[in-house]
Amino acid sequence: MNRVKQWIWITIGCLFVATGIQFLTASSLVIGGTAGLGIVLEQLSNISFGMLFFIINLPFYFMAITQIGLQFTIRSFISVSLMSIMSDVLVGMLTLQLPHPLLSAITAGIIIGIGLIILFRNGSSLGGINMLCVFLDKRFGVNPGKTMLITDLFIVGSATVVFGVIQVLYSLLAIFIMTGLLGRYHKRSAIERNHKQENTEEQQTASVL
Repeated sequence: MNRVKQWIWITIGCLFVATGIQFLTASSLVIGGTAGLGIVLEQLSNISFGMLFFIINLPFYFMAITQIGLQFTIRSFISVSLMSIMSDVLVGMLTLQLPHPLLSAITAGIIIGIGLIILFRNGSSLGGINMLCVFLDKRFGVNPGKTMLITDLFIVGSATVVFGVIQVLYSLLAIFIMTGLLGRYHKRSAIERNHKQENTEEQQTASVL
């Protein structure tokens, strides 16, 4: 029953994030991470955001399996797949465009932040940059915060060329709200917490054997 409840919450979290992404794309706004990269590439290609988001995340799973754990990687893969499908379905069902980009940025930042918190608290994520941060930290000692900052700056910077400076400024507000929520209600990185928990379980199993 607990496992069923966990997957119900993961599905709800994916729906929240997918809905927030629709608010962003409807107002030509962007977000950080692989979702932001997917939004930018969607404008430069004929491929849907959902498909791009799924493809972009594929390389990160190989790092996650070795550095984070198989269970977390599987949950994240399923979450990314769910979010990709939901995003494309929502596009065909309704348009979530608010009267002003400022409202879209605030709304999207809150909704995406809540969705990610739900996913993190249920042992999952939407893959991507967080997995890269853990991999580079463990393999080369690169500070995760620096990796996240550099990748987000690159993605948001590229969005300036596609959407324009004003839209990117609104996008930064969405990112600020999202990260603020994550920092306020989820103090520790979900990946770090899950990795520590899985290591503890493995040690307990080894001691029993």
